[in-house]
Amino acid sequence: MKTNLFCKIACQLILSILLTGNFSAQTTKVNGKLLDVNGKPSKDAFVGIVETPGARGKNFVGTDNKGNYFLSISNPGISYLIFSIPSHSAIQIPVINTKDKEIRIDVQLSPYKYKTTFDDVSIAGSFNSFNISSPEKMTKLDNGTFVFETKTDLKEIKYQLCKIEENNRTINAPESVQFEPDSTGDYRSVMKVENGVAKITFDPSNLLRSDKPNKVEFVNADLEERFYLYSAEVGKQILAASKKLMEHMTNNKNNIESFHYDAGNYLTDLIEKIESEKNEDAKNYLKLNYVSFRQYRAKNYDFEKAENFYTSVPVDNIAWDLVPNAFSAYFTLFPRHKWDKIQDDFLNYSKNKNIRLYIFQSKLANAKFANNTEELMKLHAMIKNDYPDLKEAQDMLKRYQVESKIQIGEEIPDFEVTSIDNSKIKYSKKSMLGKIYLIDFWATWCGPCVGEMENLHNAYKNFKDKGFEILSLSLDSAVNDVIKFRNGQWKMPWLNSFIGDAEGRKIADKFEVIGIPKPLLISAEGKILETEMNLRGMSLENTLKKYFP
Repeated sequence: MKTNLFCKIACQLILSILLTGNFSAQTTKVNGKLLDVNGKPSKDAFVGIVETPGARGKNFVGTDNKGNYFLSISNPGISYLIFSIPSHSAIQIPVINTKDKEIRIDVQLSPYKYKTTFDDVSIAGSFNSFNISSPEKMTKLDNGTFVFETKTDLKEIKYQLCKIEENNRTINAPESVQFEPDSTGDYRSVMKVENGVAKITFDPSNLLRSDKPNKVEFVNADLEERFYLYSAEVGKQILAASKKLMEHMTNNKNNIESFHYDAGNYLTDLIEKIESEKNEDAKNYLKLNYVSFRQYRAKNYDFEKAENFYTSVPVDNIAWDLVPNAFSAYFTLFPRHKWDKIQDDFLNYSKNKNIRLYIFQSKLANAKFANNTEELMKLHAMIKNDYPDLKEAQDMLKRYQVESKIQIGEEIPDFEVTSIDNSKIKYSKKSMLGKIYLIDFWATWCGPCVGEMENLHNAYKNFKDKGFEILSLSLDSAVNDVIKFRNGQWKMPWLNSFIGDAEGRKIADKFEVIGIPKPLLISAEGKILETEMNLRGMSLENTLKKYFP
């Protein structure tokens, strides 16, 4: 018995050393040129490495006076190179590092696509901590230019313009001569401050406009070229579908059930590409793109084909790194009794960190909600073993602690929030002592939260005269979303506050909010009386009758 155990451990150690050695030896060397839309180099051009699409870049390198760059990728699997120049739309190109190789990628970027007219231009920067949710408004002059002036003790300020790019990205001003990359592919403008006053001018006539598309050329990079070309096409379809979906949700009170996207011939053409593609990795990539498109509720989406595509892509295939959002499609493609096996297969055999963390978070949330301490302890041990030094994993464990402090009979954490209706009024644990009240964590984008509005309004109407109060804490991305919502059908005539910013989310973390709606009934002494399902639907009023007979 001991001998077998020793052999098993020894074999695992040897395998681990061999794998580590192979990964550390893998290096993809990339060189090429990065030029602007006019084919010229830029002193502010940068090429960086991004681990996942949409993430911030790192290990940026500049270009020489001819636009040449060089960098090495040692991280195994998929990485993305981000190419950026001020006033140009950055692009990301996947690079597959599974063996030692040298490739060349030449890039000529196209400029941002700007709005055709400008009536409302805002600015965010050092003067407001780059708060793009509440930017400062620029003043429009009679000559069509915009100005913003602010007093500051800073020697220089950095800033970005809002609402001038067609997709509302925050970007550099065209008048700038000094820039700082923001690691997402965009830039911040930098200007010197004189006499304690910063005066910023934006002239739309200075914008660099061109219809030239991006130009990318690959040498010795066949798979990268395939993925890039395919992803560009997929990206256009996703952008179009996303816009239609957002328009529908805005115009139909977040009701997704009536939405069906007309994708034209896209899905039919995609199936033909899948059938004709000879490279297995590229074929798998296309399959997962078909699978992931199910979230847009396309009219001619073939669920049977999607299920076959999903199961035919090996769990450890590199395509999952390129289309990780396809993983969660199993919720709609497979019966519930298969979900656990799918999750376990990915946990056991997948190399994709993001998918595995997604599964761990889902399992932690379910265990926490069910108060399953044994399962929580098991998951904590697995995560600590698999990701001992990963900050995302450690933050996850802090959020889903084994020992919960938010349960019936426990005293609530200290908190203080500001009223949406009057910024001079604060609500806190201390100020709410002496009354029985409901804390409701919610958001306007949360369907189940909106679904509880009728119950909340009825409960407030029936029990407010007996001393009952509600404190709704919104986790929306902007306070204006709440204001707009309350101007509609549901007025929410009780206490309201916004905690969707970084500071506010700390309060949500204190209360162990892992999903919304999350209602808690609090006693006059500041202790938890009731939680969750006892406070939702018809159960809410039945529960309140116990405390307000």
